Amino acid sequence: MMAPIYWLDFFAVIFASGALIEVWNKGSIFANLRARVGALRDVTPPETAKGLVLELLDCPFCQSYHVPVYFLLVLLAADQIGGILPALVRVFVYGWAATRLGNLLNDFLPNRMRYKPDFFHGE
Repeated sequence: MMAPIYWLDFFAVIFASGALIEVWNKGSIFANLRARVGALRDVTPPETAKGLVLELLDCPFCQSYHVPVYFLLVLLAADQIGGILPALVRVFVYGWAATRLGNLLNDFLPNRMRYKPDFFHGE
């Protein structure tokens, strides 16, 4: 019998997807990889499997439809396999979800209360 996907899992997947999409599209850690994807996409025929994957990696709108499905598939697969795997998958999904929620809540705070890291002038 397969373990159920709970409502909390559903909401965690929504926010975790947003976090993963945001870090891929805006994170400086992936800037070089994004540039390579863009360059490869320019020279790859779009009707090939490689072209479709490159288009997906280069399109935030497309990612917003695919990433949540992949997260749900990973959760379902982990539940099917069992053991400690479902808990480990949920740790990552819930961690990304908490990060995204924290970023969203920070945006709603008044300016004087926002967390604004100063990456370039350090302490």
